[in-house]
Amino acid sequence: MKIINDIFDTKEQFHNSYVAIGTFDGIHYGHQQLIEAAVEKAKENNGISVVFTFANHPMEIIDASKTPKCINTLEEKIYILESMGIDYLILQPFNKKFADLTAVEFVEILKKDVDSKEIFVGFNFSFGEGGKAKTKDLIEIGESMGIKVNEISAVTIDDQIISSTLIRKSIQRGEFEKVNRYLGHQFLIIGEVIHGKKIARQLGFPTANIKLSNRLYPPFGIYGAMVKIEGEDIERYGVVNIGVNPTLKPGERSVEVHILDFDGDIYGKKIYVEIMKFMRDEKKFNSVDELKQVIGNDVKNWQNFVKVRKNGYSFKDR
Repeated sequence: MKIINDIFDTKEQFHNSYVAIGTFDGIHYGHQQLIEAAVEKAKENNGISVVFTFANHPMEIIDASKTPKCINTLEEKIYILESMGIDYLILQPFNKKFADLTAVEFVEILKKDVDSKEIFVGFNFSFGEGGKAKTKDLIEIGESMGIKVNEISAVTIDDQIISSTLIRKSIQRGEFEKVNRYLGHQFLIIGEVIHGKKIARQLGFPTANIKLSNRLYPPFGIYGAMVKIEGEDIERYGVVNIGVNPTLKPGERSVEVHILDFDGDIYGKKIYVEIMKFMRDEKKFNSVDELKQVIGNDVKNWQNFVKVRKNGYSFKDR
């Protein structure tokens, strides 16, 4: 997958493109249907598949006070999209220059600079200055320029229309069975392993402390996860503590991962953590010994759970 960081500055020559357009926060099940439609059409027509999305959330420019915490960091977004077999990813900075484009000017860019043959958008797509233009306008303008526009219908699960807003609410409520079902993949956290106070190591459960990003994290609690370490293809399992660690480090927010059957030096490396299951709330214990016992139980409970899941499950089981 080749990444273009600004369509206004690129010298890349596009030919015969099939383009999926959207903000794609979370790259949920509905987004996947849209993107996969573009990828399949490109293959059918010996073309190239392109995802046109944004390096930042558009609300940062439209109305900063309404900017949501994103489900994914930019790095996580790229990681998930790359797994979908896309040829090109346009990560357009959403700035005032881009926001001020008229609807016609935007489609002209898709025609002249991206050589779009077909465009794929969601049912609630809006674009152009002030977001005034809608999918019906895109169909009309596209037709005048020889571009076919495909509107992908809303995708529903459990009688709910899948959206990034719905998934954010489910994450905040800690409803992780719903979150992963709506996403169509496991909730992903990618982060660099940084030095902590190494207190958990003294308890016999060393943890990888992940550098925090400006994104949406799950509620405080203990989670079961699958983990990959940068530079490795090995799939490992882990127990994740998200919170303030009230027994040992009260008030200090952190994301810590105890990787099962692993005790290597991975400081400075990235780890890829897919949250699979909420296990329990974070709580303060009366003593370090009590904490140690409960952590041991968490590890055993997760080991028992993954024995059932291990057969046939892959890290990118999407």
